[in-house]
Amino acid sequence: MLGGLTRSYLFDGLTREQLEPLAATATTRTAVRGEYVCHLGDPAHDLYVILSGEVKTSVTDAEGVEVIHRVHGPGMTLGEPGFFAVERTRIVDVVAITPCVLIRLSRRELTPFLQLHPSVKDRALEGLASASRWQTTVISSLLSRSLADRLLLRLLELVDSSPERRSGLAATPKISQSTLAGMVGVSRENVNRVLSALAIDGAIRQDNGRYVVLDEARLRRELARDWPLARSRDHRLPVETPPAP
Repeated sequence: MLGGLTRSYLFDGLTREQLEPLAATATTRTAVRGEYVCHLGDPAHDLYVILSGEVKTSVTDAEGVEVIHRVHGPGMTLGEPGFFAVERTRIVDVVAITPCVLIRLSRRELTPFLQLHPSVKDRALEGLASASRWQTTVISSLLSRSLADRLLLRLLELVDSSPERRSGLAATPKISQSTLAGMVGVSRENVNRVLSALAIDGAIRQDNGRYVVLDEARLRRELARDWPLARSRDHRLPVETPPAP
């Protein structure tokens, strides 16, 4: 449990000794593929840190069309918007894409911890600000950018959260075309066509379920012609065997 908490961006700068009291009160939550971790509108009494597996945050309209906000992997943190909001409710569904294990941090124990360690709130503000800036970019792109640009924006978002970012490789985690389609709001067939065109143009290449951006600096310059691209504060870490609870 303690090792899992040290992987979250929220607790950057804290020692294991400082985190031990919080780890002692945390619990784990497991979910199978397709299971809801929480629903839109649920009370937001907890934060989660992903130990293993992946989840998506999404909303689904009355006709069953799903829009995926983000995909979260190991080391990433869930639930900040609802937890810190005045309304204290979830604004998205959280659904397991693969079997996953999450650390659950309840408001009752986390609130006094935040008071004792105010730097954690600073990290949370950084995370919320970077997420807000990125969502603004994505929403703006719906009005003024081609599907290829919108897809590249999402691929760069995934690259930023990838553990391989630290080694300098501009590669996404493994992700399905169906999930990418939900992230840009089009059909999987349209995503397949655009990905194929981008590969032919030399912008990306596929690598065992991942997508490698071949000239990241150039693409960032081109995509940032109307606005600066934000970088996510939260990111995945290399997959590890989950610590014992």
